[in-house]
Amino acid sequence: MNTRTDMAREALSQCPELRGVEQENETKGGIQISRIYVCSEGAERKLNKPRGRYITLTLPEGGLNNKDMRANAGRCLAKELSDLMGQAKNVLVIGLGNRHVTPDALGPQTVENLFVTRHVQKNFPDILPAGTKTVAAFAAGVMGVTGLETAEAVTGVASVLQPDLIVAVDALASMESEHVGAMVQLNDTGISPGAGVGNYRAGLNQRTMGVPVVALGIPLVLTAEAILYSCLEHLGAGDLFHRAKKALDESFLSMCVTPKDIDAMVKDGATLLSLGLNLALFGENYTTLEGLLR
Repeated sequence: MNTRTDMAREALSQCPELRGVEQENETKGGIQISRIYVCSEGAERKLNKPRGRYITLTLPEGGLNNKDMRANAGRCLAKELSDLMGQAKNVLVIGLGNRHVTPDALGPQTVENLFVTRHVQKNFPDILPAGTKTVAAFAAGVMGVTGLETAEAVTGVASVLQPDLIVAVDALASMESEHVGAMVQLNDTGISPGAGVGNYRAGLNQRTMGVPVVALGIPLVLTAEAILYSCLEHLGAGDLFHRAKKALDESFLSMCVTPKDIDAMVKDGATLLSLGLNLALFGENYTTLEGLLR
């Protein structure tokens, strides 16, 4: 790989003829859906993505701040999430990131908009529709604030709740400016918080958590390294990338850049993700729970 990215679709674009990868594409109501299946150890190493399913929803330009398009994307997201989540009935949703840093607040803002039912199931189960999933949400914070590795905090909460499934929501890093705020990625392989910007933390996945982990996010930042690579590629000078990297300080290359409208992007992104999650988790009970829990 030439530069860091959290996006499997971007990683695959750098080696499109790679063996051990299957891909399918479709469009629903203006939303492009790409499903990538990393099937082999060789493809896993080349893409730096664990074997599993990676699904990307791409919105049209300006789609994230368009209410109707966001609603359509939420329905598409719910369908893809439902397929990944399977028959889990007890779900823990984790909002990763720092709520006090705008581009990192996607996870915490998303879980604030979820329908959580665990407390109702424990105390007033009769008021919930039959078959309602048990859902709890937790904003894990970051180590600089809590003193805990995210994986440590999640492990502690999960040991009490004993979920069938963990869903981790986080802001992602892209290597293409046009993808920032325009894509949603979900996968069934978990997540390594901070990997896209080189700040690797302990991973959240089935091996570390003991249950399946679905990861969900929107790309909201680019590193200076990614911008450098993209510029050289568009100029037809991609072969100069490694030479340019050597000439630049690592502290510069690791800088993160966000759009000027990042506040609105995070708010709209959290609205989209929470809608998709609520629809996927509660299905036909969504409208009833919306009236009951909001």
